[in-house]
Amino acid sequence: MQSPLETLKKYWNYPAFRPGQEEIIQSVLAGRDTLALLPTGGGKSICYQVPGLMSGGLTLVISPLIALMRDQVENLNKRGIPATFINSTLSFAQIDRKLSLAMEGSYRFLYIAPERVKTEMFQARVQQMNVKLIAVDEAHCISQWGYDFRPAYQNLPVLREWLPRIPVLAVTATATPEVKTDILEKLEMKDPRVFAQSFRRDNLSFRVYQTDNAAGKILELVRKFAGSGIIYCRTRRRTAYLAKILSENGIPSQAYHGGMDNKDRTEVQARWISNEIRVIAATNAFGMGIDKPDVRFVLHYNLPSELESYYQEAGRAGRDGKPGVAAVISNPSDQAELSDWALEKYPPFETVADSYDRLCDIFRIPNVGAVEAIHGFDVGQAATKAGIPARTFYHALRILDNEGVLNFEENPDNFALIRFRIGPRAVLEFKERHPAYAKLVDFILRNSGGEVYIQEISFLPASWAGRLKIRQEELEEQLRFMGERGWIDYQPARALPQIRFFQPRHRLTRNELNWHKYNFLQDLGKTRLEKMLEYVGPAGGCRSRFIQQYFGEKTTENCGKCDLCQAVGRPALTRDAIHARILVELEQGPVTYREMLKRIEGEAGDALEACLRELIDRRVIRVDAQTFLFPGENI
Repeated sequence: MQSPLETLKKYWNYPAFRPGQEEIIQSVLAGRDTLALLPTGGGKSICYQVPGLMSGGLTLVISPLIALMRDQVENLNKRGIPATFINSTLSFAQIDRKLSLAMEGSYRFLYIAPERVKTEMFQARVQQMNVKLIAVDEAHCISQWGYDFRPAYQNLPVLREWLPRIPVLAVTATATPEVKTDILEKLEMKDPRVFAQSFRRDNLSFRVYQTDNAAGKILELVRKFAGSGIIYCRTRRRTAYLAKILSENGIPSQAYHGGMDNKDRTEVQARWISNEIRVIAATNAFGMGIDKPDVRFVLHYNLPSELESYYQEAGRAGRDGKPGVAAVISNPSDQAELSDWALEKYPPFETVADSYDRLCDIFRIPNVGAVEAIHGFDVGQAATKAGIPARTFYHALRILDNEGVLNFEENPDNFALIRFRIGPRAVLEFKERHPAYAKLVDFILRNSGGEVYIQEISFLPASWAGRLKIRQEELEEQLRFMGERGWIDYQPARALPQIRFFQPRHRLTRNELNWHKYNFLQDLGKTRLEKMLEYVGPAGGCRSRFIQQYFGEKTTENCGKCDLCQAVGRPALTRDAIHARILVELEQGPVTYREMLKRIEGEAGDALEACLRELIDRRVIRVDAQTFLFPGENI
């Protein structure tokens, strides 16, 4: 039997494990229930994929996000490891076929959404599968104390009844002490081993900038910091606004948000990963599952509502272990807006019930009979048609989704699905009769390694079209033609958010929605918001230590890198002294804006950039198109 390291090298070609991974894997291989808290970029998936491969059976992975499932399955299949997923985007027939193949031992990994665990179809099959490990990804979702609570996760203990002797590995990047305790209890872990890495990131400098000119500050910081970066915004409109400002100032940038169609999102993401564009301005729809290790800075144009999501997003900087910056822009108006958004997250019961009724009207959901059709829809347009404010309507949808009244998939992924319905001999005959399709068929077989005969494979239509050197519309037309004639199963990529009703239309009740729970979550959200606002204030002493203590680490050690640590003992230069220091540097010759900041920020602090702007406005210094600074006409 191969060792864990040999397995890692064989399938991933990595020379060694990251810190903490091997100990977690050994615990799982020993049959122990295990909880692993690893920071963003810590390699959580390896902790169940390596022992899953070594087990000789099937690993059942509970995962909450469709895009993450798709990404994980595609990466495993590329490595020659048979894997598939089951979630709400699939038809009844597709799910049935995948479960049958799992029973036959065709897969090593089966990813499943938590909502599907209690379906009759899954219950009837799971005990007949050769399950050797249960992995619960994003395990904090099981806890009401968690920032991203998913009620469907609380169905997972039934797996312990159906598979009583199978070890469970729960992994997450963010868990407070209350959440950690809740995970262990809710998953009924027996004599568990708990592995928790420190939440300290020695290579990251956490900073907060207090300013009313948030866009101007973002521009200054992007000019100052080298390398690739992400800027997080609260709204889609702001992502476009910031990308425009940066681009107009010579910084290759693009926006990314859930309102863009699949093709555009895919192209933007690919251009950023390949460093064709330097900065991506995004809503929090961006980032999960994106493996780009060389991100040098993550900036928050708007505050998140809790430290858990902030830490996870900020942790996308410096995943390669090299220095990175995680900075927040803070001001009173943004804090007031954030407070309003936090209140809107849990609308009154009457509003949720009204939103449900309006949705049923829009999609003509009957009072009786089968209703499991999938509808693509624009949330903003549906809210307008319903006569309900868009953000209120959105949060009502999230609650209805959480409670299983319907399924709302806000960010459909960019992938299409294909499977051959005819065998190899029939495919050869098809190519002879339809030579115009031979190139496409050969391409599909070459890229699937034959898996396309037994299961759906996922693919990016834009990528396939590019490699085939044809228009995407032409590719999709050929696939539709083959699908209509029964030669393939073909599911196009979904461009719009998806909604699926599980039940006939009925009158909602507070009991059905567990409404007392949302009162509790609303109070908890207020507490988290208060901690977020406390973090961006000046009284914490050290940003990194504040985060560590929030997640339950007992530490008094300062990081020495954050803005508060660096402010200790910094000379308090006057404005005139900073002006003089800038001019002294310019006497040595022209210098870029970024280089000037590097040279004297330690002496001048946050006041430096305000002084530079003032000197430029007064024409004491001037700046050219390449951001070089020169003495001005009024020196």
